[in-house]
Amino acid sequence: MNGRALFEVSERDIAFLRGEWESLTASYAGARLKQDALFESLRKRYSQKGRFYHNLSHVKALLALADSVKGAIRGYDEVRFSVWYHDAIYNTRKSDNEEKSARLAAEELEKLRAPAEAIGRVLDMILATRKHEAANYSEDTQIFLDIDLSILGAAEVVYQEYASSIRKEYAWVPAFMYRQARKRILNGFLDRPTLFFTKEMRRRFELVARKNIERELKELSAGSTG
Repeated sequence: MNGRALFEVSERDIAFLRGEWESLTASYAGARLKQDALFESLRKRYSQKGRFYHNLSHVKALLALADSVKGAIRGYDEVRFSVWYHDAIYNTRKSDNEEKSARLAAEELEKLRAPAEAIGRVLDMILATRKHEAANYSEDTQIFLDIDLSILGAAEVVYQEYASSIRKEYAWVPAFMYRQARKRILNGFLDRPTLFFTKEMRRRFELVARKNIERELKELSAGSTG
């Protein structure tokens, strides 16, 4: 199995995601004129060359996980819009992807004529992904952030392909520098009291996530990855 195969997006996936997008946007006043164009714009962005993990498979996985905890979410549309837009702008050579993704979300949700308050909450969720650190987040934002990090608690083989895919996205970074940066990020997660904000996500993913991270750190320290 290679990193691309696991997170590859099929035509069936795209058809499913189109249906999800149409269902999400159908009730908004601007949907009739903008719905298809906005979906195509997102599809193209998430299909750009070099997206080995942060592609439409990531969106699909997060939408499915959001659906599994739907009962705990107050603003379900807002969480789903945040899933769609949080990595819409993704350039590993830049440090302002979250800000640009949030700006794009605001512009495109305005075209759908989404309420200003809802757009503001979507922006807050997207911007919170800059650091994924403890803050006075709303419950919906905490759920969204936990969903975004759920890959850390995936089965070992899936996690390994995720880590490999992230390395491919940063292929331009020299191995030594990548290992140092990746170790800093992973150790930052381990140093937190909990990786996940919400009780349900901790129950599902916390223990496995810590084991996955510890395993990757050992591999990085040994120089066998990166």
